Amino acid sequence: MTVKRTNKIVQKKYLQDNSNLKILDLGCSKENFWKEANHYADIFDYKDFFKSKNLIFTKIDINAKLPFKNKEFDYVILSHVLEHVENIIEFKSELERIAKSGYIELPTKLADNLVFDFVEEKYAHKWWLEFDDSSQTLMYSRKINPIQSFLSVGSLNKLVNYYEDSLTIQLYWEDYIEIKERKNYIESKKISFFQLQRKFYGYKIRLIKSKIKNLFKV
Repeated sequence: MTVKRTNKIVQKKYLQDNSNLKILDLGCSKENFWKEANHYADIFDYKDFFKSKNLIFTKIDINAKLPFKNKEFDYVILSHVLEHVENIIEFKSELERIAKSGYIELPTKLADNLVFDFVEEKYAHKWWLEFDDSSQTLMYSRKINPIQSFLSVGSLNKLVNYYEDSLTIQLYWEDYIEIKERKNYIESKKISFFQLQRKFYGYKIRLIKSKIKNLFKV
């Protein structure tokens, strides 16, 4: 097996039923870490936060190899991390080296485009990622923004409750992650937020006029 689609709920249930596994949440943050893990790591120093919860934390360097032994972990959680990594092939090789299996969650191209990115370029999203079901391959290309971003992460998370399949890619892998670069998308003239607003209010005005017109017909 290499990579296949899954669901976060299914994976969390699997980890809860197999608490004996050594599980790493890589790129855990303080807000969205998985409680099912028993080891945490991030490029930011959350040592005191996790220490207060009696949990193991390792600070990692964004430009260095992961400071873990070969196959040290049974399972690694990688939630909204891969799109940030510049050396994506080297990083996936490191995942394969330190773990036997894991979960990868990514934004779809649409979700990635709609949300405001990090102000600091080094932490911003670098890639658009897609999953090719026919070849079970993760495809990556340089991120572009055909539509001007206008949503916060919090706003998008509310939409995920209704449009999860359209906004997130959820994958399970074992042994090896098949990943390939695809031809970059060509960015045409960007659709601005003001254009979207104008079309929205134009539609609302036409709708109100239509209702008034029908009211007078009665």
